[in-house]
Amino acid sequence: MIRPEDELAIRNLVVRYCLATDDADVDGFMACWVSPEEFGGYDSGAFGNLATWEALREFEQHHVGPGGSANGKRHQVSNVYVVGVSADEARVTHDMIVVEVAQEPRVIATGRYDDSVVVRTADGWRFKSRKLHVDPGFFELMKQWQQGQGQDSAQDRT
Repeated sequence: MIRPEDELAIRNLVVRYCLATDDADVDGFMACWVSPEEFGGYDSGAFGNLATWEALREFEQHHVGPGGSANGKRHQVSNVYVVGVSADEARVTHDMIVVEVAQEPRVIATGRYDDSVVVRTADGWRFKSRKLHVDPGFFELMKQWQQGQGQDSAQDRT
């Protein structure tokens, strides 16, 4: 349903999304999305369900801004699976690995984006909606840190 060059463009969109976050490039991140009128939502699980393009922009500004949780992190993508729905729409699922890089490098979180909707626009392929499932180990780490159990090792990871 989609051509090989479209699949490559979609894969590059997924990578661009992560690089924009790593580079604290809010405009670049938002350029990965459809226009505000077409936006279908971003459900990031425990981090919030963002129903509007503007809410997502606010979230990303805080996420990559001073004190934001993306600072000093690198987002890695693996297992990218693209399924064409039509010539102008596809679904993409991929795993995400978040690595601490500002301090001692280590994996701090993992998760999966399930069935992100991507559509062809006049500016190329863009996300219309996404849903993130953060793996439970991240929440266990945060729980340990909040309870003060293993605080030294948990604090070193966040």
